[in-house]
Amino acid sequence: MAQPADRRAERENQILRAAVRAFSQHGYHDCTVARVAREAGVADGTLYLYFRSKEDLLVSAFRHVLEGILDRLDREMSAAADPVERLRRLVELHLQVMEDDPELASFLQFQLRQPDPAIRRAISDPLRAYARRIERAVDDGKASGVLRPEVPTRAVRRVLFGAIDETVSAWLLHGRDSPLRARAGPILDIVLNGVRAPRT
Repeated sequence: MAQPADRRAERENQILRAAVRAFSQHGYHDCTVARVAREAGVADGTLYLYFRSKEDLLVSAFRHVLEGILDRLDREMSAAADPVERLRRLVELHLQVMEDDPELASFLQFQLRQPDPAIRRAISDPLRAYARRIERAVDDGKASGVLRPEVPTRAVRRVLFGAIDETVSAWLLHGRDSPLRARAGPILDIVLNGVRAPRT
């Protein structure tokens, strides 16, 4: 007998949350589907009703997590008309989400850096969607004269995302030694204003 759609979605979300915890704690390669099932409180066979394999579970968990972050980003960024303010909100929200849930941060930073080309392809769509949020704000800033029009949009996006990514990784590796969201200001200042001292 088929499960009602809302009950099935709830169980699927339960398994995905457990997968994030299990992969974060044990690493993708050392974590088994059985361990994820135990973490979720379901039988191994039940998990296979929802996901075909460990790889499918990893990809589905990533997409689930990032789509949730994208929804929050859209709400935050749409409330700001100024493109620089939209970029500030993106950086602050990204860092706040990671600070609020270090297991989630570990999952995103370390467990998804897989050499398998199939996994990289499978997670590419939500990553591109995230990149487009940055690029739209940069293009709007260039069109309004707030940002330099000659600087390639993709270069700005790579520098900004790279700074966010490295900041979160360093925070995790060095014991979460200070509030993460507080680092948004310096990241934006360096990306938007550079490091050269003003000429007098």
